[in-house]
Amino acid sequence: MKDSLLTSFAEMPLRDELRQVLARAGFETPTPIQARCIPLATTGRDITGVAQTGTGKTLAFLVPILDALEPNDDVQAMVICPTRELAQQVGTVARDIGEPLGVKTAVLYGGTALGGQQSELRELPDIVVGTPGRLMDFLSSAWLRPRRLRWLVLDEADRMLDMGFIDDVVKICSRLPLSRQTMLFSATMPPPIEELTSRFMYEPEVVRIDAQTRVAAGVDHCLYWVQGRDKEKALAAVMDQHRGKKALIFTATREATSELASRLRRHGHEVISLSSLHSQNNRERALDAFRKGDVPVMVATDVAARGIDVTDIDLVVNFDLPRGSEEYIHRVGRTGRAERAGSAVSLGAPGDERKLAEIEKMLGEPIPRKHLPGIETPAEGQPAWRGRKGGSRGGGGRRNAGRGKGQGRGGRGRGRGQKK
Repeated sequence: MKDSLLTSFAEMPLRDELRQVLARAGFETPTPIQARCIPLATTGRDITGVAQTGTGKTLAFLVPILDALEPNDDVQAMVICPTRELAQQVGTVARDIGEPLGVKTAVLYGGTALGGQQSELRELPDIVVGTPGRLMDFLSSAWLRPRRLRWLVLDEADRMLDMGFIDDVVKICSRLPLSRQTMLFSATMPPPIEELTSRFMYEPEVVRIDAQTRVAAGVDHCLYWVQGRDKEKALAAVMDQHRGKKALIFTATREATSELASRLRRHGHEVISLSSLHSQNNRERALDAFRKGDVPVMVATDVAARGIDVTDIDLVVNFDLPRGSEEYIHRVGRTGRAERAGSAVSLGAPGDERKLAEIEKMLGEPIPRKHLPGIETPAEGQPAWRGRKGGSRGGGGRRNAGRGKGQGRGGRGRGRGQKK
């Protein structure tokens, strides 16, 4: 669908009641993924949407569902999300838009007692939003009987694959009526997700938001190239420069979130951490405090941060460079929203050359390098596995991958900056 995009929800083929609810909620101009998906979805087509977090995909699938749904005390729509936080976020939007239309929504996720969610199912919801494991629990126990299901949404399918939920997703899809509309949204389309679409979707229309358009124009990118051992010192210096701003810091490991938060507190920053190591109640309290601005700095992993829907983040810091370029887009997409200015700061170290090259290739330009006073800036060379003389010869060079000149043993781990 390459034609011109609709520029307002008022132009879309939606029933008047839904248009009015959207207008009262402040939704006027659709995002590109909404403008392309909603008109297609209202025709009943299966849809594969390739778009990052923060592009507005929640409304891209909820609006067409709510436009056609008529409450009848049966589960008619199911949305599968990878994390509890994302399920709660989607559930909140479904309730905000659906309740004025008489549509009931239940949100089902693990890490909490079954009783409250069983009570939600007794209310005979029209829409169910949940994580794979908890949905399987309720399907297996017959608490959830989607015999008349009309819509299935797989939200952030690649993240469900990364988290090991794909088998549960397949089991759920196999239990649902065939005569349904299926919409799948994913930032990337690895082979297992492609296989999922071919198995459970019928000739889906693919809507792809170009990678270049997914980076907000108002985001200022920069990179500090430091030794791995200096990354914590560099992070403290960066946060001192941005003191008072709302910031989200990304780490590669769950253990590092609490450790970095503690170190930043010692530098006088108000910081909270978020990872799967925390209980559900603590995660919800942390998210609420960050969202309200009570605590302006959060340290999180990629998985935990998928549920963060905060529009006023000023700064994103990549303490560890992400595994791939798409993950970089996900991260920096947290800032510069709603036409606000934002900053994306990355800390790179010897051993990160290949990751950095992939990110800059997607961005289409180099990330500007900056220097932190008092912190050594090492030479930036080729990808680490090519750094040693003879490194391209068979297995010997590979075994020494990442141990550039002067790094010695253990240089690989420190070079990546993954604090265990």
